[in-house]
Amino acid sequence: MKKLLIISKEQFGYHIDTFKYAFYLKEELEITYICLDQGLKKKNIENVEVIYVSKNIFKPFTLFTLLRTVILENKKNKFDFIFILYFVGCSILKILDRKSNIILDIRTLSVEKSNFINRFLDKILKLETLFFENITLVGENIAKKIGLRKYQLLPLGGERFSSKSKQITGFNLLYVGTLSNRNILDFVKGFHSFLMSLPLNNRKDVSFVIVGSGYGNELESIKKYIYTNGLAEHITTTGYVQNDELGMYFNKANIGVSFIPITPYFENQPPTKTYEYLLSGLVVLATSTKENAKLINESNGVLIKDTPESVRSGLVRLYAEREKFNPKMISKEFEDHLWENISQNILKPYLEKIHHK
Repeated sequence: MKKLLIISKEQFGYHIDTFKYAFYLKEELEITYICLDQGLKKKNIENVEVIYVSKNIFKPFTLFTLLRTVILENKKNKFDFIFILYFVGCSILKILDRKSNIILDIRTLSVEKSNFINRFLDKILKLETLFFENITLVGENIAKKIGLRKYQLLPLGGERFSSKSKQITGFNLLYVGTLSNRNILDFVKGFHSFLMSLPLNNRKDVSFVIVGSGYGNELESIKKYIYTNGLAEHITTTGYVQNDELGMYFNKANIGVSFIPITPYFENQPPTKTYEYLLSGLVVLATSTKENAKLINESNGVLIKDTPESVRSGLVRLYAEREKFNPKMISKEFEDHLWENISQNILKPYLEKIHHK
């Protein structure tokens, strides 16, 4: 059995893509996963060895320890493939080891609030790609942005959290994801405006569940707005929920909310939750970023701007047209993006290809 090493600064189980690769390839590859210990609840997958590297308050020392651990483990195990989820400084591994099959995987460009920092970090990323022969990318827009020509597309995926038949009568919205830098309060304000536009008798069937948290005071601001405006009967916040506990929320929903600010640093960011809404048969209300615009059409949702006014008009349209959508067809259309299919039909053949070079 061939050996695969996955390297990430994210703790095992908290970067969904690499976690799913490990889960769906564990029967065919001997998988080791080296990551930083971020102090989060530890997760396990049978037959996957996880090696945790302790963080140090001095970041360069943490990087040194991570790289040293990888080098020692590779020397001991002689991995057939080394799959690196990009982080600043990862090219040092390739510089030190020119013989191993090392794959650089890029899931995102920099999404800091400062455009200067984003440009700077993206230039570092571009420079580091020069050291790698094998590169996988989540989307073509990233390749265009950093001027990369040779790469393997390894698209974003999702799980089908619900296969339950969706009820058309209710109008039940669901947002799952981070609240940081997403301006979800703007969506809440648009939802509030839409709710007030409905006849009183129709409002009882309208709900909005927000699953997630942020590193600022976003959740508190949303809760305050809900309380101040008497919206507790219609809007619920849950805080962070583990990925394997999301099914109950998807089962109750029929509208998925993919509200991503339309900014330069989010334009090329493929939206994980958009895929998961669609795979679960939810109609999607999504901001019209470049990546969302590739997925959402007349048969599966509505595109909007990132303003409360556009949220309101999008909801008005969805509410009026809600009976025209076919949840089963929506779910079936995106089956290629199930994590199992991406792992088995794209990543696995790619690994076999570079092994035989």
